[in-house]
Amino acid sequence: MARRLPRRLSLTAVVFAGLMAAGIAFAAWTATGTGSGYAKATTAQALTTVDVSATTAATLYPGATGDVELEISNPNPYPVRVTSVTGNGAITASDPGCNAGSVSFTDQDPVTLDVPASGSASFTLSGAVTMGAAANDACQGAVFTIPVSLSGQSNA
Repeated sequence: MARRLPRRLSLTAVVFAGLMAAGIAFAAWTATGTGSGYAKATTAQALTTVDVSATTAATLYPGATGDVELEISNPNPYPVRVTSVTGNGAITASDPGCNAGSVSFTDQDPVTLDVPASGSASFTLSGAVTMGAAANDACQGAVFTIPVSLSGQSNA
């Protein structure tokens, strides 16, 4: 016949087993600490313009102001707002016989031209170019290349 453990001994064994299980559960150590995380900023890349001469409207003639077509390309991973477009060198004409010096660009400052991240956008700068009265016949039908500098900042 199987021998029964006294009730008190059974209760003690159950309590002891419970304490052992609790001890194992509390044996896991906790840890805390401090330190540093790191991030690095990208370096801004230069905005560029794209040749849009094929879509430029013929708005110039001696004594008139005309529009400048401009497409700005933004290689940066964030949007950019261009706030200034200024002349940056001599204007040239597609016809070498044209006296391109008779054409002048008016700086556009301030402007608000928003260019999307990693994209491009087209703009018309109304009345930004003037052809003087001294323009010769070779300037008829010529396309003028106007070097510009672009200034702006991230627009996130």
